Amino acid sequence: MKAIRIAQVVALVLVAIYGWVFHNVNPDYVILPLLISMSPALLVLIAVLLTWLLTSLPARARTWRLERRLKQTREERDALEAQLRPPLPYDPAAGPVIPDRIDPYEASSAERRGDDPTDYL
Repeated sequence: MKAIRIAQVVALVLVAIYGWVFHNVNPDYVILPLLISMSPALLVLIAVLLTWLLTSLPARARTWRLERRLKQTREERDALEAQLRPPLPYDPAAGPVIPDRIDPYEASSAERRGDDPTDYL
């Protein structure tokens, strides 16, 4: 169990005990300083909600951070895998890759410009 979940369970138990003690001492209403009077059940409900919210925020923030980091790592992995892929095979029928490196013996007279074929080697 994660530490955050353990803290949530412990806080929930403490709030339940605290609310039970309040209910036994003052079964009608609990009067809190600077707040209105409320029943112990409402106090426990508010305390549980606040506890759950305050203990879940750090875990949620960590999860978001790890998801963002995982996404970046996957993008980097995909980029590296793209570099490892073999290049597409060369199709000689499609023409030369570098135009000025045409085989002089296969070039037409218009491409050779009347030069000696050995000048291209």
